[in-house]
Amino acid sequence: MALIKHFLIGLFFFSLAQNSFALMEFSGNFGYKKQVYGSSRQNDITDRSYGASVAVYLFNLTAIELNYNQNEVITDEHNTYSIDSTYDVIGSYNRVLSYSYGVGIRQALAPRKARLVPSLSIGYARQFTRDSTSLTIRNKNSGNNFTISDDPTKLRSDSVFGTFSLKLRLTARLSLNGSVNTIFPAFQTDKAKDNIKYMVGFSWYL
Repeated sequence: MALIKHFLIGLFFFSLAQNSFALMEFSGNFGYKKQVYGSSRQNDITDRSYGASVAVYLFNLTAIELNYNQNEVITDEHNTYSIDSTYDVIGSYNRVLSYSYGVGIRQALAPRKARLVPSLSIGYARQFTRDSTSLTIRNKNSGNNFTISDDPTKLRSDSVFGTFSLKLRLTARLSLNGSVNTIFPAFQTDKAKDNIKYMVGFSWYL
């Protein structure tokens, strides 16, 4: 219900913006990281992030921001561990999918027409996380493989998001955007540094 309330508030500001011709900014960002490790480079971690936001500038440098962010981390390992005299674990696969909806305040630190425009955003986010793991097991006697999977763990939490972005103006309306994002449990600011993402994308003023 809290999430619905925040988006209703956001829709109110969108309606207000359309009626008053307020400036609107659309942004899309992407982040990717892959790490390969192991003695034979047999393991890898893939981290993909996507983000989209809409900001309605109610004042010259201050906006209401609505955003959506998604992050997927896949850990694929191919190490062999003995369970007992019959079975070996020969691989594991873990997938953590997180996504969040947020509403907050964006404060630009320079005029829109400046060549470089830094900005800060902070606000409330509802975060959802799904964690699943599977193991590949080999029967030493038969040589056959089979897979076992756990029940996915699902979490939902009230969180705080924070973003620092730096926009490089390419045209009057289009900017190249680099950002540093974090999301952490509400009232636990010491965890802000534990979930940092670096992303790049574009912003378009309407």
